[in-house]
Amino acid sequence: MKISEKIRNLLLLVVLAASLSWAWQEGMLDPVIKIGREIIFGKPPQKPTAKDFKFQPVTRQDIHQKVLATGTVTLKTGAEVKIGARISGQVKSLLVKIGDFVRAGETIAIIEHEDLLSRVARFQAELDAEKARLAKIRAEGPLEISKAVAEREELQVQIKLAQKMVERNQELKKKGFVSTTVLDQAREKLEVLQAGINLANEELKLKQSQLINNSRLAEAMVDKAAANLNEEEIQLTYASITAPIDGIVAFVSTQEGETVVASLNAPTFVNLIDLRKLEVTVFVDETDIGRIIVGQRAKFTVDTFADRFFDGKVREIHPKAVIKDNVVNYEVILDIEKNKVVKLRPEMTANVVITTGTRKKVLTLPKEAVKRKGKKSFVVMQAGGELEDRSVELGWRDGGKIEVVSGLNDGDEVGIPDKPLDKKRKGRRPRR
Repeated sequence: MKISEKIRNLLLLVVLAASLSWAWQEGMLDPVIKIGREIIFGKPPQKPTAKDFKFQPVTRQDIHQKVLATGTVTLKTGAEVKIGARISGQVKSLLVKIGDFVRAGETIAIIEHEDLLSRVARFQAELDAEKARLAKIRAEGPLEISKAVAEREELQVQIKLAQKMVERNQELKKKGFVSTTVLDQAREKLEVLQAGINLANEELKLKQSQLINNSRLAEAMVDKAAANLNEEEIQLTYASITAPIDGIVAFVSTQEGETVVASLNAPTFVNLIDLRKLEVTVFVDETDIGRIIVGQRAKFTVDTFADRFFDGKVREIHPKAVIKDNVVNYEVILDIEKNKVVKLRPEMTANVVITTGTRKKVLTLPKEAVKRKGKKSFVVMQAGGELEDRSVELGWRDGGKIEVVSGLNDGDEVGIPDKPLDKKRKGRRPRR
């Protein structure tokens, strides 16, 4: 320290001592001490008055217990369909682009299919030929059988006549009117006819069997030709790729003129999504998941429409935790109610409020009216023009209002500071 500074400080002490001595002699020591304290430590805080508050009565309102969480708008199962080519070939026409809305059954692409048309025509001709062959067999076979039946019936008539002739010759021979030779000739004729009818019966059975076998074979050939034709016709339908659902085109990976190669897994070149089938996947903290049950109502906003609330309802609560960065969350799935297709999109961030409980017509006060001292809560009230602190027991908090469990009654008025009250003022030490 320089000598000049030491001399200055010494002089200050001398002056201070002289001032204190004078003040003590004149009976003014207390004011001087007060002024000194204010210089060193600042002025003491001013006690608040009723003018520092606005007083309003407590009210009865419904209060809700809520869980706040974030989530993501996602597609339901089946809301996204990946469409690909089931046959190989060149893309002849691509009829959609990203963002287009298509209806189920609408054609979105056509694969070159001239070769398929040729095969369909060939198999159609084969089917027609096999059908004609079957028709011929069914028409001619019964005629041949009918002819064989008629021939057999004719032989049966002849046999009956031959039998009668043998019987007659036997009687005549007994009487001596015919010789043995005549009788033997009649018997031989009968035997010949009987052998003939046996042969006719065998031929009839053969023709019937042939008709059945030929019909079955012809029917099998018709079925085979029909199956071949049907397979080619199915392949032909694959040339026209249609939308299986109503949806918006979200992805296109090909263009006209490109060749697609079909395999066991059809190569995807168009994705459709149905924006009417959306849900919200919410990540709920482990401290709150115990209050979530299926069926609870929820509201959420998305950043794109921050001023609009969408309604939802809890549908699923996944039992397995999702742990990321040592934070434990559980997935909760919300059904979206009254959803409009033009509003929400997949992967939008959702700010979710799930209502887990409701208390009807309970006493409430604004959160600004509550003061805390340690673990206790107080409110400011007026009594005879003076302010007093009233101890209160609080319950649920719902936004800007708090449930009053005890300490206040209907009609009581509590003070809300016009502006934040000054905390204990700290004096400023003089700079050195």
